[in-house]
Amino acid sequence: MYHVMVICGDNSPLKEVDRWLSRNGFHVNISQTIEQAIKYYELDDFELLLIDAEVAPDESLAKVSQQTFIIFDQRPSLNSAIEYMAKGANYFIPLPTDPDTVLAQVIEALEKPKHGQTKGAELKADSTADISLFAEQSQPPSSPTLGSPESGIIGNSPVMHILFDELQKVAKTNATVLIHGESGTGKELVAKSIHNLSKRKNNALISVNCAAIPENLIESELFGHEKGAFTGAVSARDGLIVAADQGTLFLDEIGELPLEAQARLLRVLQEGEIRRVGAVTSTQVDIRLVTATHRNLLQMVQNGMFREDLYYRLYVMELTVPALRERGEDISLIAKTLLEKACKKHDKPVPPYSKTFDKAIRAHNWPGNVRELENALERAIILSPEGKLEASNLKLKSKDSHTKVTKDVHTGGASESPSQFVIEGTTLDDYFKHFVLTHQHKMTETQLAQSLGISRKSLWERRQKLGVPRKVTE
Repeated sequence: MYHVMVICGDNSPLKEVDRWLSRNGFHVNISQTIEQAIKYYELDDFELLLIDAEVAPDESLAKVSQQTFIIFDQRPSLNSAIEYMAKGANYFIPLPTDPDTVLAQVIEALEKPKHGQTKGAELKADSTADISLFAEQSQPPSSPTLGSPESGIIGNSPVMHILFDELQKVAKTNATVLIHGESGTGKELVAKSIHNLSKRKNNALISVNCAAIPENLIESELFGHEKGAFTGAVSARDGLIVAADQGTLFLDEIGELPLEAQARLLRVLQEGEIRRVGAVTSTQVDIRLVTATHRNLLQMVQNGMFREDLYYRLYVMELTVPALRERGEDISLIAKTLLEKACKKHDKPVPPYSKTFDKAIRAHNWPGNVRELENALERAIILSPEGKLEASNLKLKSKDSHTKVTKDVHTGGASESPSQFVIEGTTLDDYFKHFVLTHQHKMTETQLAQSLGISRKSLWERRQKLGVPRKVTE
């Protein structure tokens, strides 16, 4: 029989663990503080300690650092999880939790040798696989959980808690979901979480960037084609929608989907059937559709750029991913995580994250959101002396330089007159912005790409990177 010590206050949800473990043959003792446990018991007699973070100040935790212990926290965050594990905790579990989660982690901790875990500065990125920030959804530890590295979503701010709560409710249904958010906020990660938390998680998740596929190929890519349907169609081929049968289809940048393809997609949603390009018969499909856009689809409907009937088919459930500047303390939390990722990518030691550097991070408006933050941190790692972080090497542009572009991207609008745009610098990016904003009112995307000597996909990627909005057809 295993002996387990539970250390928590009288009102802690952790007290429920006593009942759960006793039913499964564990011998459980309870103390209110670490000092009390040390005073009245020989801790070496216990194979495992379960400790509520509320009664575990640093000085007390140091007294049990050689024991095998699990930390439970009523105010979880990725930052605190990493700190506790660096201090010797085997696992970090948010409260409240459920019996299955506790039992699974207790058994694994008892079977895992204490000396085998990594501590302090040697704590590796993959050790965070044992951290779940929002595991209160009663999931086994091996399932994808919000806030965990598996889903890729990091956040503990109030606006993210609202998103996580809504996401949990939506994921359990089969409803069509429309994800709104600025470019770079992580809309695809939300889509992946919806799939991973749904009943379709064991089937395929097919992700399609509608803006990255040439207009003349997008219908063939999505719906498939028959042999000879067009020049180059040398054999029949299923499309990506068929590949998502029984699973989830994620259409990113749905606002870029041509009107002809929108009509075909509407039939898929209404009838549950798909017809290849050039075919006379239809095939039944069962997909869950998740879409995302940074554009104002309702405004696009009013401008004749998006089908009204499709819009209302998509607008069943809506999730809004907040901009990075709206997420408070999450900015620092995400920056530290991305910093470690960048250091690993470039094989550099992780430098100290100073208050001065954090102040520079927090002062910026981040119009490009998490994507911009990731790129800025990568620049800082490359340019700063080894072992240091210099805020100047983030190479951040001022807030004002992004104001107009951010406004246009958010509203899906374009400027009133191309002459308002002037070249403010001499870089290739400056020239790209100037050329596109000056000529897009009279040229198609294909013509713009050809004039610049790049592919349509590269044109779209540069638009996203530099925050250059597409024109709106009146």
